[in-house]
Amino acid sequence: MQEKLQIGNLEILSLMDMVPPARSPEDFFPDVDIALWDPYRSEVLDKGMVQLYYGCFVVRSKGNIVLVDTGIGPGPHATRGGQKGDLLNDLGRVGIKPEEIDIVVHSHLHIDHVGWNLDLSSDPPRPYFPNARYLVPSIDWDYFTRPENLINAPWVSENVVPLKALSLMDLFGDGFNVTDEITSLITPGHTPGHMSFLLNSGGQKAAIIGDAIHSKVQISEPSWCAGVDVDKIASERSRRDLIERSVSQGMIIAAGHFHPNEHFGRVHQHGDVRTWETV
Repeated sequence: MQEKLQIGNLEILSLMDMVPPARSPEDFFPDVDIALWDPYRSEVLDKGMVQLYYGCFVVRSKGNIVLVDTGIGPGPHATRGGQKGDLLNDLGRVGIKPEEIDIVVHSHLHIDHVGWNLDLSSDPPRPYFPNARYLVPSIDWDYFTRPENLINAPWVSENVVPLKALSLMDLFGDGFNVTDEITSLITPGHTPGHMSFLLNSGGQKAAIIGDAIHSKVQISEPSWCAGVDVDKIASERSRRDLIERSVSQGMIIAAGHFHPNEHFGRVHQHGDVRTWETV
């Protein structure tokens, strides 16, 4: 597992919060005929199943320590086999204390990306990263806080909405500079306001892509969309854009849902075929 990557003056650290239960290909990609998996079974599937990983990234940039997404949270999580999140321990393993985080930035507002925002055992809830500003995509904020959506997203009520009352939250949009070396790129489809983050330093480029790409099979099959994508046409368009940037610019991609040994990679083109190449 490559846990650290240097992009110019930037340092990216790969973290792991949880390995959730695997899911069947039909469950995760419900619009994909199971026979279409045949060329990818040995390379992509784990004992015939789609295995995701709940990874996060820390970026050291311009004197700031930036945490991109906060995993699923402490748990135990009944919907994940009773497992617990481990992000704080993994931060400690790489020598970072929660109070050293300067910025928490979210790619989107799904449960497995906002879980370590607030300690809900405290009354009132207290931030796990007490010295950080929490940056939330404005389009996702507007979408998930609508009453008809909020009722189905209790994790937003618990782990995101209180940030506003605590005056810890800022909204951001496309093209926002998290630092001079980290810029948001709207990559909608998985959620309406899903963001990726472009890293540019010393002539080198990378992108932290959130859930724009869930599995490396989508490098070869970018039209395959996860069942939870709210806009599958936009999801495919965003995925193709990131893939094209990687091919044309040599841009490294940091993909938190890939196996920890494959979190960092590029898209490699062989004729008309594109595949994931770990760096």
